Amino acid sequence: MTHFLRDGHHKLEAAATAGRPVRILSLLALGKSLAEPADCARLPALRTQLRSARATGT
Repeated sequence: MTHFLRDGHHKLEAAATAGRPVRILSLLALGKSLAEPADCARLPALRTQLRSARATGT
């Protein structure tokens, strides 16, 4: 997946400099995506993995 930061780059840079976590809202149009169906099928597992990493702080 590729993410483009449309606005707020200064906030992202400040958080990265301070070592703070950053929350990003991603909108994904599965019907119009260039991703393969197998890639889209991996999304729920990836979200769970990311949620677990946030809970443990890793």
